[in-house]
Amino acid sequence: MFFAMNMSVLLTNPSATADEFTLSAGLIRSFSVAPATSNLPPLTYLDNKQYLRVGVQSDNRVKSKKKRRLPSEKLLSHYQTRTCLSRLYSELGNEKKAAKLYKCSSFFNVLTCGSHIVRKAASFRCNNRLCPDCANRRSNRLFSEYEPIVNAYLSENPDFSLLHLTLTQAQKPDETIKQARQRLIEAIKRLVDRKFWKNAFAGSLNSYEFTISNRSCSTGAIHYHAHLLVFCKLSVGQRNKVWLSKFRDVWSDVSRGENKNLKIRPVTDLQAGVREILKYIVKPSDIKQFSTNHLAEVEELRKHKMVSTTGEFHKFVKAYRQREESSLIESESEVVRTDLCVGGACPKCQKPLYELQMPIRQLIIFAQDIEQSQKE
Repeated sequence: MFFAMNMSVLLTNPSATADEFTLSAGLIRSFSVAPATSNLPPLTYLDNKQYLRVGVQSDNRVKSKKKRRLPSEKLLSHYQTRTCLSRLYSELGNEKKAAKLYKCSSFFNVLTCGSHIVRKAASFRCNNRLCPDCANRRSNRLFSEYEPIVNAYLSENPDFSLLHLTLTQAQKPDETIKQARQRLIEAIKRLVDRKFWKNAFAGSLNSYEFTISNRSCSTGAIHYHAHLLVFCKLSVGQRNKVWLSKFRDVWSDVSRGENKNLKIRPVTDLQAGVREILKYIVKPSDIKQFSTNHLAEVEELRKHKMVSTTGEFHKFVKAYRQREESSLIESESEVVRTDLCVGGACPKCQKPLYELQMPIRQLIIFAQDIEQSQKE
């Protein structure tokens, strides 16, 4: 019955009108920020973003949480992103990757009770870094690999605290992504070799990300930056205003005056902090603004690692992997539960489960019908 529903919400010619959709990034866990009216002493929230720009009224505003998307909205967003990427690869002349992206997650085996979608498994994955579904799987795989290592390292060093450090550099209009990446990596290498860094931090887990804005679409520049999960040796009292100012000076020095900003935020939830670092290399919403030139530049990074480690933590990771090599197994983005099978009970409503096979367009309609019935 749901196959005959009105399909006006979908596109009849997705490759031609993919850009009509507004793609939104996945839900991002935010870090707490002390309100402007707080009576807490400065050291209590020294590491918060607002402290880095004292006296700027706009920095005291607490951002509202993003609205969580419905499953059908997420499916549709990912479908449109893949369609957009497929079109761009086709325009670049890479028909093989274009075909893989168009085929990726185009057909699903769905386990459902009719009122809930318990599990959905795609019949084909393209494993492209930019594909939103495959990027989620990659992020989950990296999380399952690094989360226990970070946890074990902190267990051996209980005095360390976790900080989320964002290092940025000034954009250059004529610079490619590959050149921007190399410039940033060289600056970070000089930073971790400084005595200031070694006295404050015991290593880091690094990931690299690039963003694109409406302004950079016309100039061709892409903002490349790094997110670091750093293990700090210093107490909260030692991370004072003088220390922070010196840190900014050191970063400006090693980046040869090309730094744009330095942000430090405390990590109070280990799992959320690790996921924040390893979530993606580009926001799905930014892919909507890609040109063929942007995609060609991103393709130059296809063999470059986007995650790395430094310092004492790097040595710990190598030793940990040698000890636990047999237990580090790649995981899928969707964990398969052995108690969920055809004929079993739905974990949400206890109705019997059955399996359906359907293409992505029909799955979106099916998910929308379920969401509508739940509202009623």
